[in-house]
Amino acid sequence: MFLPQDTARQKITDLNISVSGCENYSITNDSFNNKKLYGLIKEPHNNFKVSISGTAESGIGIFDEYFDDPYRFLILKAQTDLTRPGEKLNEYRKSLHLNEFYAPYDKSLHIMRSLHDTFQYNSGITEVHETAENAFTLGKGVCQDYTHIMLSILRSEGIPARYVVGMMLGEGSSHAWVEALCRGYWYGFDPTNNKLVNDEYIRVSCGRDSSDCSVIKGSFYGFTQQDQKEAVNVEEIIAKD
Repeated sequence: MFLPQDTARQKITDLNISVSGCENYSITNDSFNNKKLYGLIKEPHNNFKVSISGTAESGIGIFDEYFDDPYRFLILKAQTDLTRPGEKLNEYRKSLHLNEFYAPYDKSLHIMRSLHDTFQYNSGITEVHETAENAFTLGKGVCQDYTHIMLSILRSEGIPARYVVGMMLGEGSSHAWVEALCRGYWYGFDPTNNKLVNDEYIRVSCGRDSSDCSVIKGSFYGFTQQDQKEAVNVEEIIAKD
């Protein structure tokens, strides 16, 4: 499970973690520098609950600076099985006339706005591991599909881009959006809502696509069925001077 952490955009304090049935757990960082919580429950069990709460000061900055090795982001220019475009997506990218925009930031804005107007939000249409090409062909999907499609187009344009999972004010579940490397900084674009990422967003994890940064991931031993439920509650607190 991933945990929100400090970035140039946000500061996390008062983080409380509770995992039922698991007294010993560890926190480490993965290859994308996401903060990862993991543990093992040895005793037989039918269910367990993870509860995380804390305070996020968001909107500190409008981008994350890029301090890493410049060769490291090359992996974020490569398509994955979930973002690789097919005939429909390649045709759509050509229709955007992105050659009229020089700067990656301007291209990203244009893609976000066009995709928001072209694609329709509809839950229950796509699968968890739906590809960008299939989702675009359907013309409907959820935030995961918007994000995979935008990643596909950005990477086809040679722009490094990553999948981001987090929380957004007013939503009851996790949300996904895109971060594109523009002008040496990571800017957040939310094609689902046609918004630049601002103080309404709390970032949790990032990766090449949704498979790299699922909020909860794990495995179990035994003959059983898995039923996973997720709930997110984000409340706004206005700081007093």
